[in-house]
Amino acid sequence: MKKLAVTFTSINEEQLAKIKKIAIDYDVVQMKSSDEAIKTCDIIFGGIKSDFVTQAPNLKWLHTSFAGVDSLLKPEVNFPKDTILTNSAGTYGIAISEYLLTATLMLMRRNIQYAKLQFQNKWQPLGAVKAIYGSKVCVVGLGDIGENYAKRCKALGATITGVVRTQRITKPESVDELLTIDHLDEAIKDADVVALCLPGTAETTGLFDQARLNKMKQGALILNIGRGTAIDTEALISALESGKIGGAGLDVTDPEPLPSDSPLWQMDNVVITPHISGNQTLELTNILIVDKFTKYLEDYIAGRPFERVVDKALGY
Repeated sequence: MKKLAVTFTSINEEQLAKIKKIAIDYDVVQMKSSDEAIKTCDIIFGGIKSDFVTQAPNLKWLHTSFAGVDSLLKPEVNFPKDTILTNSAGTYGIAISEYLLTATLMLMRRNIQYAKLQFQNKWQPLGAVKAIYGSKVCVVGLGDIGENYAKRCKALGATITGVVRTQRITKPESVDELLTIDHLDEAIKDADVVALCLPGTAETTGLFDQARLNKMKQGALILNIGRGTAIDTEALISALESGKIGGAGLDVTDPEPLPSDSPLWQMDNVVITPHISGNQTLELTNILIVDKFTKYLEDYIAGRPFERVVDKALGY
């Protein structure tokens, strides 16, 4: 009998029962991504150790419970060309856009500095703060996450510039101006906030090096929730120390985890979190992830094409 493995840990009995009802011709089992038995599965929903991918001869389809798939597409993994790869892109937009909005407001209103004063029992006004209202926000990567963040900032009165890889026929309502990545320097030069919502690919690695950070507006904020490799860490530290960059919100870093001796930890204009912006402890995110998989599973069983398959060459 064909086997479907569920390695997504944040699933409840009702959701699992729904999967079993759809996949009536499959033995649906729950297991850990590191279990040796996973190598015998035909379908996997959740995750799998990268070194197991090529050791699963029956694997026809892998649907990851996360959006980023760069760890599976590294050359050394040699992901099987005949195995279908889909991801959960489109399910994290609400969670991560709220994180981005939180980080933006914390930096603009100097909340990190005030929190430190609070724990020192100090009542000490720090002076000028900034507002999203009337600011210019540049969102680099206008997928589900980027567009959700753009909508929220626009609703609060910001002017939004969106940056995409290739030109789109229509401009989303969430942005005031839409540019392609070859116009990135133009997009960031006057932005008060630059938010990176990018996948981890060869094209995005080192995208914000010292030269590009220097092209940002003096005192601008930079946020990163995609992959830490999009920003040159040493260049960012230098730009923060000089005041060229006014603050950073980092849910991802390079390297990751961020070393304990990194100067970033001690900067009071930096928000650092351990890659949790889309954390699956948020119930809504879990529901959206499972709903997406069950929709895809229905399509797979019926022989219908998926809404979207990961382009292994592009990396997303």
